[in-house]
Amino acid sequence: MHRTVTRNSLVALLVLLAFALLQAPRADAASPFRLPIFTFKPKPKPAPAPVIQPVRPAISADPAGPPRGTIVMVHAGGWAGHDGNAQNLLLKNPGDLFLARGWRVVSIDYNEGAAGLQDVLDAVGFELLRKSSDGPLCIYGESSGAHLALVAASRLRAIDCVIGLGTPTDLAFYNAEAAVSADARLPLVAGQIKRFFGTTPEDTAPWNVVTLAPTIHADVLLVHEADDEVVSGAHAARFQAARPTTQVVELEPGDKNNPADDFMHGTLSDVGRAHYMSGIGSFADREVAARDAERSAARTGCAQVTRSLTQAGLAGLQNGLRCLASRDADARRTGIGSWQQTSVKLRGEVNAARVWANLRATKSGLRALVAAGTRRAKVSVQTGDRSRVILQATRPGRARPKATR
Repeated sequence: MHRTVTRNSLVALLVLLAFALLQAPRADAASPFRLPIFTFKPKPKPAPAPVIQPVRPAISADPAGPPRGTIVMVHAGGWAGHDGNAQNLLLKNPGDLFLARGWRVVSIDYNEGAAGLQDVLDAVGFELLRKSSDGPLCIYGESSGAHLALVAASRLRAIDCVIGLGTPTDLAFYNAEAAVSADARLPLVAGQIKRFFGTTPEDTAPWNVVTLAPTIHADVLLVHEADDEVVSGAHAARFQAARPTTQVVELEPGDKNNPADDFMHGTLSDVGRAHYMSGIGSFADREVAARDAERSAARTGCAQVTRSLTQAGLAGLQNGLRCLASRDADARRTGIGSWQQTSVKLRGEVNAARVWANLRATKSGLRALVAAGTRRAKVSVQTGDRSRVILQATRPGRARPKATR
């Protein structure tokens, strides 16, 4: 009897509960009834990681005959790297100019920021390893690419020359310019400098090419438009002050209202464009001639004749000329005669090999060379964009060199 009551009570309780649930108000369709234990909140999806394009392989073009030299080309882009289109354009222009002059042309892409330097060094190292040519190995860079080219030259002495277009050479000076500039582009570039190379003098020192100038032994040509408002001409001037043999070319601006005149950070007139092409072309030709002179001088067995004036000093230059003169049959046959003074002008680094090659080109130069070889000439040098090497007789009158064995 007790169990029957209990069972009936339980059934009645369940009926009442079911009736109560049926009479409860319906929940809003947007908020269905859920017991707390079954409540589920989906986790937010993480933001997609930024996609960084891989560095593209180097692309190259070779002349029909043996290359006279090799030039590695580094595109612009505010140190952002990863720009295959810029890499392609650079191979064509001005790459075709160097190709027409007999150079092997290699255009590279690179990683952003400081990591891009290793890509430049790797490209140069690969060309050296494959022995692309017996001529000079140079780098052509534009804007941030030119900056990386100069840093690379400070770290690798096998780089013979650098051509920089619109080159930021002084990072601290650039930040100061950006702080007072009304041009919104300068603070953007300054932000990249701070992001990639730091904010303190200690951080930026390994990347500040004005500071690195004394460690660069390559010939350097800096080119800029006269109306460049992103990288002012002051950067080329500051680098040249730190390294007087730097060659600087300023290009005539064009019409800012004519899109056809746009060029790098400014504009170029037809005259300016022709000046640009002839300037970098003649620089390349001088590099080939300088390398030939150094190779010929090295074959004489004279020591340190390819060391620059900065490295060897004036005494080293005189000793090199003396040795070269003593082994130069053409000079010995010429004699001194009534020679008194000769001067030669050089663009780029000054060394005994290059001075010797220039002196050999004229009869007066050959006589000056003999005088230098017999200690009868005083040698002096005025360094600059066009360095002047002067040989002057130490005593007047006719003289003949001592016989050489």
